[in-house]
Amino acid sequence: MSGSSRRSGEDEGDDWAKGFETYAGLDTLGLPRAAGAGGAHRFRPLRGLALTVGVLLLLAAAAAVHGLFVDVDAFRLSGLSTPGGHTAAPNGLDAAVDREGPASSLQLWAMAATAGFFIAWFHRTRTNAEVLAPGSCSTGPGWAIGVWFVPLVNLVMPWLIARDVTRASVRPAPAHTGRGAPFALLNAWWLAWVASKVLALVGSRLPAAGADVATAHRAAGVMIAIDVLNLAAAVLAILYVRQLTYRQERASAGATG
Repeated sequence: MSGSSRRSGEDEGDDWAKGFETYAGLDTLGLPRAAGAGGAHRFRPLRGLALTVGVLLLLAAAAAVHGLFVDVDAFRLSGLSTPGGHTAAPNGLDAAVDREGPASSLQLWAMAATAGFFIAWFHRTRTNAEVLAPGSCSTGPGWAIGVWFVPLVNLVMPWLIARDVTRASVRPAPAHTGRGAPFALLNAWWLAWVASKVLALVGSRLPAAGADVATAHRAAGVMIAIDVLNLAAAVLAILYVRQLTYRQERASAGATG
């Protein structure tokens, strides 16, 4: 990739992020905006944006907890059997199955509301990484936005970008310690997120839960697993956002101090 084409991609990516921030009203949070063409090379504070992302992730976690209770109830009721061993549809099962749809929709809406703000935060950490450690990332800042919207690519590339950003945001440890950038939290979050998406795809191919009691039981079991993974991914994402925000703010303070 030539220098001019990479610069064009970086400017375009920064324009996308600025446009979203204006649309979402992030200007009202008192976050400094980049000025002019050199804005992408000035460290931009993360705390206000990170706080917004954290609150939305908490709501996503709450939606996952709600879905978990609904699906556990459906799983319990659909697992009941008659004394003769034949599975029957107990009282309340239909209502429990009917509650699963709205509970799943609530989780989808919560994740959709979080996604735009999270991607804006993610892009800002990428542009900050260029300030903290120029040339340390293998892709331009615009990729921190675009890769989320490409199927299959979004299962790998955001994690690779996050690794570059995390590495660039950690002050070099003394040589004798042998320590590098810690990736445990990043890896745990990404594993939970990818697993939830893969399992959701598998669950979407199962027969409708209302087909019979046994099918409802299997579907509820899959939904429980998805709920647990969504909850874990939301909690781990909150921790990762806090961790990376803190590290970049500290690294910036150390560089200017």
